[in-house]
Amino acid sequence: MPSSPPEQQNALALRAPSVGAVCPVDGGPVQPEPEFLERLVSARRLIILGHHNPDGDALGASLALALALGEMGREVQVGTSGKIAPNIMFLLEGVPGLCREFRVPRDLRPEDWDLAVFMDCHGPERVWPDHAGEGFGFLPPYLVIDHHVHTEPLSGCEGLFHDPEASSTGEMVARILKALRAPFPPQVLEAILAAIASDTGFFTQANTTASALRETADLVGLGGDLEGVNNKLNQSFSLARMRLLHLSLGSIELFRGGQVAAMFITSDMLERSGAALEDSEGFVDFPRAVKGVALAALFKEDGRGRVKVSLRSRYPVSARAVAASNGGGGHVLAAAYTCHVPTCLEAREIFLAGLGALFQDDGERGPG
Repeated sequence: MPSSPPEQQNALALRAPSVGAVCPVDGGPVQPEPEFLERLVSARRLIILGHHNPDGDALGASLALALALGEMGREVQVGTSGKIAPNIMFLLEGVPGLCREFRVPRDLRPEDWDLAVFMDCHGPERVWPDHAGEGFGFLPPYLVIDHHVHTEPLSGCEGLFHDPEASSTGEMVARILKALRAPFPPQVLEAILAAIASDTGFFTQANTTASALRETADLVGLGGDLEGVNNKLNQSFSLARMRLLHLSLGSIELFRGGQVAAMFITSDMLERSGAALEDSEGFVDFPRAVKGVALAALFKEDGRGRVKVSLRSRYPVSARAVAASNGGGGHVLAAAYTCHVPTCLEAREIFLAGLGALFQDDGERGPG
């Protein structure tokens, strides 16, 4: 009898649950435990925080959960740190006062909240990375909802809903809201669709699983406007962004026999184009699209003596392994880290020197 295709075997395999998560016996997606849900809804005042420089998944998932809990009578605030990309700012329309910036951890007064929820990251270190060494013992009790692989122990976390096989944290929020029988008003639908679409490259990447597509179909069936989300995410860019893209594309260079691509965003490019660094969301996909490239790196000077590095790879090359070797993290095919040098050129040389035996024969390829 022929064996099942690999993706079918994966779909049927039982996955080991994380704390706060249950694996259904039919091999379906991981679900939140009743105890996790009870801890979530028992709080009356909640602060929901995504990772630093929130992307579409972090912001969309946070807003969707906040809006739904607000409909259930809870007092909820969404907190951010860093910059929000212009193409996802539409998610904040119509919700004045729901979202505010917490520049430093001490901006968050623990007496104001019964519970914190960290979204699309494993805790406060990812919300305030520049303050990770200061300790966060003063924060209120917190839960974590995340789909990233965690390589560091979680301390202080009272509950964890974790599914590394989920396409996005937004997909996991949809499961939570269904389990709570929570409402799905239009803004919640839009926020979750934006979260899933953002993290799957609008359903073009390897994490576009059957579960993600089923969840998306359910959301569309409830009235979600997928075309509208696409127009807002991908068809509403500023002229400054286009000028920055023009300048940045001219910097692409290939290495390692054409298998590694590097692309720059320098301070000079930002000044000439009139764009901001957050306008570069998604640029790293362009060097990865070059035929033969297995690993692409976008180097971005942040004007503070550092270079932000975004990585995209094709299987079996692991962007996550490369990022982890430089103090960062992320997913297998999409990851990031910060290089503490002032120029893209210096960061690129460090990156290339650190690749080591990247192109091995078998398995998930990473520095070694």
